[in-house]
Amino acid sequence: MNDQQANKLVSELARKLSEQNKTLAVAESCTGGWLSKTLTDLQGSSEWFLGSVVSYSNFAKCKLLHVDNSLINEYGAVSKQVVESMAEGVQREFSSTLALSITGIAGPAGGTDDKPVGLVWFAITSSPNKVKSVSYSFEGGRDNVRRQAVVKGLQLLIKLADE
Repeated sequence: MNDQQANKLVSELARKLSEQNKTLAVAESCTGGWLSKTLTDLQGSSEWFLGSVVSYSNFAKCKLLHVDNSLINEYGAVSKQVVESMAEGVQREFSSTLALSITGIAGPAGGTDDKPVGLVWFAITSSPNKVKSVSYSFEGGRDNVRRQAVVKGLQLLIKLADE
């Protein structure tokens, strides 16, 4: 991701959300607020971007987004179940029209055979109890994984805004 690519995606997302009178909230883990920073680089983003929760720790996921700790214990923080709960939690907390959550393993350590470095889960919700999730495996070092996750998150939001 370069800044020009990200800015173009944010501008497209902003246009769509503004035209449709929609709002957005995000919950980030492995991206550490990078998506939120990218969204707020655009002047006027406060018209549609309500805010974010950087829930890097499991404690933050549970305390701030109300992820049930049993989900983390059973499936792990990087899982479909947890990322979906994060999206629902951030949407509830901000009362946003749309919500996106991201959790993953940026590396260089922390990966396993089942969950390798570069695995990132995304969840998007446009209404309560209607959550879509998907995972991607990204290549490269820590920054590359995080950059690719930010771009993919923007692309998923743009796609959702079209629905």
